[in-house]
Amino acid sequence: MRLLAVAAALLPCAALALPPDARLELHGTGPHFEKIDPAFDGALVDPPALLRVEILPSGELLLEAKGKGIARVFLFSKRLVRVVEVAVDEKLGPAAQPCAPVKDAHSYELCRVRGGAGPLEFELEGMQAEAKVAQEALARAGLPRVQFALSAYGIRLKGAKDEGEKRRAVVAVWSSVLGPFRLDD
Repeated sequence: MRLLAVAAALLPCAALALPPDARLELHGTGPHFEKIDPAFDGALVDPPALLRVEILPSGELLLEAKGKGIARVFLFSKRLVRVVEVAVDEKLGPAAQPCAPVKDAHSYELCRVRGGAGPLEFELEGMQAEAKVAQEALARAGLPRVQFALSAYGIRLKGAKDEGEKRRAVVAVWSSVLGPFRLDD
């Protein structure tokens, strides 16, 4: 399976948010290789104790399981973030389902639970609910000075002290974001 830099989506936590860009089931602890776009220059795993990842010079992603469970691999390029959901010795649940227009906080939560697949329509209160939940996620992740904002292009994270902190902020807000997950710098 090839991971393309043109697919847009994102991370399940307590709620699903948008579906990941790819879903893999791994069995055992042997190495697994996935071809990725060479533009990706960094990766983070959530939770990190479950899976070891490395981006190889050959344009491949090396995945090595360290335990049983489900992890998300976040791949970073300059403006794009892609998420690969990896199940190690477990079955992945059903794929995300389409959701109704996001009109308010209630419809926003319903869309997160369903997985947010398909085209999305937002109204102002729905966007405000998304921004509030994302900002709360940053505070829970120990990043209260990082500010979450929505733009016409994607999401904007302001106040991160370095690229590492910005990437941790992306992982923290992923389950809150509905719609294309692009970074607007």
